[in-house]
Amino acid sequence: MATPVLYAPFLATNPVGWLVVGAAGYLTYRIGKKAGLKADENAQRENLADRAVKGAMKSAYKAKVKVGESLGKTREKYAAMWNEAQAETKGTS
Repeated sequence: MATPVLYAPFLATNPVGWLVVGAAGYLTYRIGKKAGLKADENAQRENLADRAVKGAMKSAYKAKVKVGESLGKTREKYAAMWNEAQAETKGTS
């Protein structure tokens, strides 16, 4: 078996070796660039805790809106009954 020491002069002195070293360097550059882009995307994303809090806030707001609508309908229903009761009692006194 050949030792890695024998390959080093081939890569350094031969034009084919330069091509191999250049291709390896270019591939390393591309891999590093992709890793950097992924790191930037992850840095710009909201972290898990912030997303969980935001989701809880959305759920609470939706529940508040639904309860408000329900109370509005109930208020209208009983306001009409209250007005009828007042009209009936004013008419009998």
